Amino acid sequence: MARRGRRSGKVATLLLVVLVIVVLVAWMVTFQVEFTEHVLVQTFGKTTRVLGGQADAGLYFKWPFVQRIVRYDARVFILEDTMNELQTNDEQNITLTTFCTWRIADPVKFQTSIRTVAEAREGIRGKLRSAKSDVIGQRKMEELVNTDPKGMRIVEIEKAILEQIAQESKEDYGVEVVQVGIKTLGLPESVSDKVIQAMKDERQKEAGRYKTAGEAQAMAITERAKEAGEQILAFANRKASEIRAQGDQAAADEYKKYGKDWQLAAFLRSLESLKKELQGRTIFLLDGSVVPAAGYFRKGPSLPTGTMPSLPPAGKPTTTRPAKPASK
Repeated sequence: MARRGRRSGKVATLLLVVLVIVVLVAWMVTFQVEFTEHVLVQTFGKTTRVLGGQADAGLYFKWPFVQRIVRYDARVFILEDTMNELQTNDEQNITLTTFCTWRIADPVKFQTSIRTVAEAREGIRGKLRSAKSDVIGQRKMEELVNTDPKGMRIVEIEKAILEQIAQESKEDYGVEVVQVGIKTLGLPESVSDKVIQAMKDERQKEAGRYKTAGEAQAMAITERAKEAGEQILAFANRKASEIRAQGDQAAADEYKKYGKDWQLAAFLRSLESLKKELQGRTIFLLDGSVVPAAGYFRKGPSLPTGTMPSLPPAGKPTTTRPAKPASK
């Protein structure tokens, strides 16, 4: 029984040793490519194979002690630059903070030129600072800070910086710069008051132009209204003169008719006046002292023969005055 137990222990130990050896051999002759990485296979220090995670993820074999595996992260890195003071084309100072996103596009170029991500980050930061200084130096302050959003060119400036560093980074490091953006934009305290005053003066000039244009337009409208009013008044006066002339002519014709029989004319005018005085439901006492026209129905007009009374306008009470007795 003891011998059988010792044999079982030796077998277990042997199997464990064999398993360890197999695992070590497998680790030495195989390697795995992750989905998010670039893998370089180097034989005697020279790159002989490039594997990209998105297309070549999986398990591969290698020669132990002969081939070496170099791995790089294929994901996008974010680089944020520190704030520094720059000068625009119109000699205005601003403080600017930028950022960029980048990734390794050519792992062979990256490995031979710069080797590590930390070194690549510093190299890209230097190129970013140089590019933003060049681009901002060609732009005016109003393209960065403006009360009118249409006058700002932030997107164009970011694109110009990206174009300047993208080609250099790819050629020097095998890196693809994906995006460049402006994170913060400010004004130094020494120039803030000047910029604010300049913007205020510009807005005041713009307001003055609008005010002048408005006053000119108001004056033109007033003149047109005055001219139109004069034309309308002249037309109304001319029309009134025509109507007055027609009325005078009609009155003259009527007076000619009344001249033939003045008593009948006075009666008709008094009758017309009485109709207007008795309109509505009001009750009137037909007293000659209250309603003068009623006197014609009681005693009629009495004027010397051949005398023509003055006729009042239609609608007004008609009154008669007794003729003075002839002097003896």
